[in-house]
Amino acid sequence: MAKSAPKASGGSVTEVPKDFPDGWFGDGHPHELYARFRAHGSPLRHPDLPLWVVSAHADVHAAVTDPEAFRSADGILISELVEGVTYDAPPTIMHLDPPDHTRYRGLVAPAFRPSVLRRLEDAVRERVAALLEPIAPGSPADIVTELAVPLPLQVICLLLGIPEEDWPKFHAWSEAIVPGANPDLTEEERNALRIECGTYLIQQAHARRADPRDDVISQLATLELDGDALTDLELVMFLIQLLVAGNETTRHSLSGGLLAFAENPDQWAALRADPARLTPTAVEEILRWTSPVVYFLRTATRPVPLGGAVVPEGERVMLLYGSGNRDQAAFGPAAGEFDISRRPDALNLAFGFGPHFCLGAALARMEIRLVLEAMTSRYEGIEKAGKPAYNGSSVVAGLRHCDLTFSAP
Repeated sequence: MAKSAPKASGGSVTEVPKDFPDGWFGDGHPHELYARFRAHGSPLRHPDLPLWVVSAHADVHAAVTDPEAFRSADGILISELVEGVTYDAPPTIMHLDPPDHTRYRGLVAPAFRPSVLRRLEDAVRERVAALLEPIAPGSPADIVTELAVPLPLQVICLLLGIPEEDWPKFHAWSEAIVPGANPDLTEEERNALRIECGTYLIQQAHARRADPRDDVISQLATLELDGDALTDLELVMFLIQLLVAGNETTRHSLSGGLLAFAENPDQWAALRADPARLTPTAVEEILRWTSPVVYFLRTATRPVPLGGAVVPEGERVMLLYGSGNRDQAAFGPAAGEFDISRRPDALNLAFGFGPHFCLGAALARMEIRLVLEAMTSRYEGIEKAGKPAYNGSSVVAGLRHCDLTFSAP
């Protein structure tokens, strides 16, 4: 059950709840709470942590585009702040700041060049068709397990060059890596799966050094950094980042977008009536609407004015991307409505922005576009066939199960 935010007499929050964000995502993003944050003023100081909750679109954008004022190296998750986690080496590219981040990002950027994605498009289209084939009109289907989970996994495995017989392993590994993605896993099970995943990827990378192929693992395994080959730790950092970034966020955007169409049948009818014009804006609206990545943290490098406050040096800001993407100040009075014809002036924050803008953004957009193209010609309508279940994660939020029924043209 979703929690209720504490209220002041004017209807805004009196403070950030002490347990936020944990426990607030049982029904997906707590948009009512976000709205109260924005109404009270952004950013808001957390009552127990050296942390400012940033909810307004303008403030989130200002922080993500200023790495000199707000650094990533001190940690990007609440768990790292609370537990005082330190690392011998950066666990992800997200924990790096320029110029190190710029150098590392340049190593993996070629894997997502437009020419690479164009070569991949036909294979993705074939995967979409194969996954939709068993989803018969009139019969409820769990769109998460039938489409949204397998498609991004298959695509990222194609990009990495993973043998098809090993693809099923990557679902469990991905859910173990993202905090809260699978609430059924114990911490011991998560750690075991993460070790298993890292060991597998290193073995694949070593094999590629001996026998390079035309895939991303081969590119990374044979790369040199300042004249030296990437270490095993660096390889694991890159490969796990690609696995998660190319899988979890796309999965939740796909499933959340289809649920939005089921809840807004007029939007599905509009898309089917004019797919050439509306598919590009529908993809962007799905990303804005779902915003799977809940937040990342940054640390103020000096006293920094942000919105209505000054963030002291050394304190964190929690950048709420989903809140920014529903901010009426950025997206107008109808920001809380799902509108696939929306052409906003504001920037979509679903992939972040600035130096850490998601490398896989173009790949995710392509997957969502190809699903919409295939489904608009195959199905006339979409309806809910039960209550959706959410994963409850306060890091990457989305659906765990969602039964939908499709009707034939």
